Amino acid sequence: MMATKHGSHARRALRPAALILLTATTLTAAAACSSSSSSTPSSAGSSTASSSAGSTGSTVGATAAIAQYLPGKKATGTPVKVGLINNEGSSPVAEPSTGDAAVAAADYANAELGGLAGHPIQVIRCSENEDVASATACANEMVQDNVAVVDIGTTGLGGTMVPIITKAGIPYVSATGASPAELTTPGTFMWTGGFPSDLAGMATEAHMHGYKKVTAFVIDTPGALAGAQQIGTPAFKADGITLTIESVPEAVADATPQVTAGVSDSPGAVAIVADASTCTSVLQALSTVDPTLPVYANTSCLNSSTLTALGSAMNGVKIFGRSDTESNDPEAELYRYVMAKYYPSANASGDSVTGYQGMLGLVRATATLTGDPTPASITAAIKAAKNIPLPAGAGLKFTCNGKAMAGLPSNCSAGDVVLTIENGKAIDPQVLN
Repeated sequence: MMATKHGSHARRALRPAALILLTATTLTAAAACSSSSSSTPSSAGSSTASSSAGSTGSTVGATAAIAQYLPGKKATGTPVKVGLINNEGSSPVAEPSTGDAAVAAADYANAELGGLAGHPIQVIRCSENEDVASATACANEMVQDNVAVVDIGTTGLGGTMVPIITKAGIPYVSATGASPAELTTPGTFMWTGGFPSDLAGMATEAHMHGYKKVTAFVIDTPGALAGAQQIGTPAFKADGITLTIESVPEAVADATPQVTAGVSDSPGAVAIVADASTCTSVLQALSTVDPTLPVYANTSCLNSSTLTALGSAMNGVKIFGRSDTESNDPEAELYRYVMAKYYPSANASGDSVTGYQGMLGLVRATATLTGDPTPASITAAIKAAKNIPLPAGAGLKFTCNGKAMAGLPSNCSAGDVVLTIENGKAIDPQVLN
């Protein structure tokens, strides 16, 4: 079994909270999006219930390493409604596989972990289409359905949904958040440090190698560009690095002009903040224009479509995110097992793991909850939970006491996981804390 490795140097402090709060409005799901899975999502504003209470646990196909995660404790009793809102409409950055992974995690919890506080999880799934109307409709539906908690897959509309959901007293949780509302509102809990942690990790990596200039190829959407400029630029500057941002049209077929312009001033490394298709185009152009440049990328670039298209050209690319799904670490093995058993038709690559982390993180954070799982009791349990292992998190842990990231009380951890691509696999997880 390959042990999770930790970075050899201490991670430099995250940048001043005031800056992050000022600029977090610019972050959108485009900063970490991947291509859609082949499964069919529900339509925007509608929900589907997962009646997974009847699932039966099994260790068939499981290894000894994950036996501890398969106690066979089946959920019984009255179901608890858990809302699931995910970006899986018709927008170009739709990610239905993220929602699929969340459902898989719920089914696994029902079959093996006693569901949520011993109650079967009934998933109330709602698709938002990355527009205010559908996001508002989904948030209102959660309130009308009296869900006990809302889990978010990926979205750029957190600022729209948080006020509606939290005003109703319903906790709002996710593996990663973007908007100020998600990062600072009482009643919201983000298991990880999200995009700010990714940018800080890239800056740390570049500083460690002594690079003085880095070019970031960023998908040409207002949120992603502004986030990279207003958070990334000062983060790199604090490490003595000049960050140049080159915008790339969404899903552009040939990014050679943008890549050529971006490397014209001879940067020490390049970064990519984009969806899977745009990432593929940038990497293809880099493989021709300057294949020797070190590349830092977000988790979307781990999508199977990108890995297939690039082949060996992706060797050495470093992925910054919050997960490890390829190693022999038991958490990574468990992710693969759960996806294969409970949602085999889903695309488990790229950002799909975010949905799994959000749902299973909720289950783990409320493991000590007794009695009826109500919005109030779930909130209290999350606040009391300490050092909870992040699912598929390469050893990262989260504590939701409001102290993980200064000025961002909803973030429950600040660490990042750095992976290296070799022969189509993301290997050698390094944890930056």
